[in-house]
Amino acid sequence: MAGRNFLYDLIPTLSQSVDIPIICVGNLTTGGTGKTPMVAYLADYFHKQDLNVAILSRGYGRKEKQNPKLITKNSPIDNLAAAALGDEVLMLHQQIPEAALVLDGDRIRGAKAAIKQLAPDLALMDDGFQHRRLRRNFNLLMIDSQRLFGNRHLLPAGSLREPLKALQRADAVVLNKFDQRHPHFYSEAAEILNYISPKKVFCSSYHFRQFSAADGSGSLSLSELKNLGPLCACSGLANNDYFFAQLRSLGLQLEEIASFKDHYDYRDADLKKLIRMSGSRPLITTAKDAVKLKALAEKKEPTLLKQLKIAEIGLKIDHESAFLKLFEPFLRPQNRLAIKPARP
Repeated sequence: MAGRNFLYDLIPTLSQSVDIPIICVGNLTTGGTGKTPMVAYLADYFHKQDLNVAILSRGYGRKEKQNPKLITKNSPIDNLAAAALGDEVLMLHQQIPEAALVLDGDRIRGAKAAIKQLAPDLALMDDGFQHRRLRRNFNLLMIDSQRLFGNRHLLPAGSLREPLKALQRADAVVLNKFDQRHPHFYSEAAEILNYISPKKVFCSSYHFRQFSAADGSGSLSLSELKNLGPLCACSGLANNDYFFAQLRSLGLQLEEIASFKDHYDYRDADLKKLIRMSGSRPLITTAKDAVKLKALAEKKEPTLLKQLKIAEIGLKIDHESAFLKLFEPFLRPQNRLAIKPARP
């Protein structure tokens, strides 16, 4: 990995620029650090500033990886399935339908396709910190405050994708899940400041916006959900415990929980298990899991839809105004000279 990074730093022709600004959201470790929620946050922010945004993604978990795919708000609904897009991409499309999604493992080809067909003002590259072939103008690095860098070993001995020195390539770092940070967070995270200014380090946590009913019957507030009595919950995340702990921190009583692996493909037997577990009680799940559970339940177990409640979350960033100020150069054409040159 060190040799690969050295070559990209040394030989400019190994990477390529495109004609729009690229903002990359990535991480240093495996597992969920909050990249996709951050992409959704930024896409929504730029859309509210009247900018057209394209999101570049591999479409993790989709079955036809070799076929590039472009999704817009006008795409036929028949093509919008988790198997075709990947669960996180489908979730992004549902949350930010105005943003175009370009699914291609070749990020350069995907970016060029977006420019040719959609003429976006900028592109957000989801999970692209290690994808150095496509030059970017801004690197945003997400770090899980609960797990940080694990045992600090690289794969496969640890969870690091590359050495901590790679923090030098970041323009900003967000310490996510800060509300449930590691017990020794401050001593463990201190090394970050050897590579990036404290002014470029921010903290974030998830907050629950609402709990929507999977059967389309409306949304519930937190107090309404509490009044329903003991609940059940299920999720297939990189860190299921964080999701369950968040629900409990809101004062919700979880009678039973079911954990599945990240990006889990739910089967008929899983639906039956969840129905037995929840009984007549509400079953809370994540938006990421809901895109698969809803599709399967509609075909196999429609009764589950009545119990299924989707926890709609968003990112809450400390010192948000200072954080968003980092992206001001991308908002108006006259400010584009302030954007850093594209780099691998």
